[in-house]
Amino acid sequence: MRNHPSEFREAVEREDVVLTVGGKPFAIAVGVEEEEVQDTIELLRRLRALRAVARMQRSAEKRGLGSMSADVINQEVGEARRARRGSV
Repeated sequence: MRNHPSEFREAVEREDVVLTVGGKPFAIAVGVEEEEVQDTIELLRRLRALRAVARMQRSAEKRGLGSMSADVINQEVGEARRARRGSV
């Protein structure tokens, strides 16, 4: 990127590019049009939220909590929020 920025830009315009450090991915460069920047950011944020929910669901299933009722879930959320407020 630093030594050949125009080549990097062209590559990102063709396809998404995975950026790595020490062979491990840490980011993805995605080409966007100027008028699409905010929409793209919003979509990425939604994707992150969906992935977080999926991780929480898998974790709940592994711990045997996958069949909790909405009332029990709301109670747990309320308790977690109260505990968080108390620790601030």
